[in-house]
Amino acid sequence: MELQQTRPEDRLITDKEVARLLGISRSWPWKLAQAGKFPAPIKLSARCTRWRLSAVREWMADPQGWQASNEGGVQ
Repeated sequence: MELQQTRPEDRLITDKEVARLLGISRSWPWKLAQAGKFPAPIKLSARCTRWRLSAVREWMADPQGWQASNEGGVQ
């Protein structure tokens, strides 16, 4: 059985890591994601939710462009 390696940019990060990366409060990404203006988090279990680092970095590169290309559907 071969284990698949996860690339660093594809790893999952916590809301605390998202906040630190963006320099904002921990509640801010939750509010924006709920409004469809930020990548949706991935729910792993009842008490474990993460964001894909690559999705956050894509949003950071062009927030308005990300929002325009992701309108009309949840990720």
